[in-house]
Amino acid sequence: MQGDGKDLRERGEKLLAADHFEALGVARAAGADEVRRAFIEAVKTWHPDRVPAGLDDLRPLYGKVFARLELARATLGDPARRAKYVDDLGKQKTAATAGDVSAAEAGVELKKAETFLKKNDLAQAEQHVRRAVKLAPENVDAQALLAWVQAKPDSAPARIRELVGDLDRAIAKNDRSARAYFYRAQLKKRIDAPGAIADFARAAELDPSNVDAAREVRLHKMRQEKATAPSPDKQRADEGGAVGFFKKLFKR
Repeated sequence: MQGDGKDLRERGEKLLAADHFEALGVARAAGADEVRRAFIEAVKTWHPDRVPAGLDDLRPLYGKVFARLELARATLGDPARRAKYVDDLGKQKTAATAGDVSAAEAGVELKKAETFLKKNDLAQAEQHVRRAVKLAPENVDAQALLAWVQAKPDSAPARIRELVGDLDRAIAKNDRSARAYFYRAQLKKRIDAPGAIADFARAAELDPSNVDAAREVRLHKMRQEKATAPSPDKQRADEGGAVGFFKKLFKR
């Protein structure tokens, strides 16, 4: 049974993401004959000529999966290519494991940095967050905190603008970091740069628990409402003029 379009698409995507052994469904110790038989069995389903009726939109996927299976057969069926492939797989696994360890260590360093920041020990906070960035260069939260701790109270506006630029680049990598938006908003507010409220609003949206961001947005709305409300003098003038006359007229 071939299965419906959704099922076939999911199976095909998994095959494209699998390694050669998984794609053919053979063990690492499988011999050349077993590899060949597995390939023949697999293409009974995935040959482009076997696309089920009414599912022509899957034809490109079938072509990709067939090519993937053919590559797996050719690689595992050749002793030299197979040996190199297995060696490369081992290196990839080692690198992935090392990456996981680095990410975990970066998380620990980031928490330490946050602890020192709460104590207002910016020097220690910066030391730990720099380690976090070094361990996990793609961690946008760590990059954001590094920019924030470098924004010293006596930093010149030009330096603050540089740090805003760092946060711009961090957000370009990951626009789901509430921390990056919040710190950028704080720095923009410090130098009266445009966009601070929009950043506070985005930070509050991404992290509803950020009460500081929500408060900034709320205060901004209150200031806007106050600015557009008529002054007491204008209200009295209105009541004494034509507006006031008609109000009194309609009250009768």
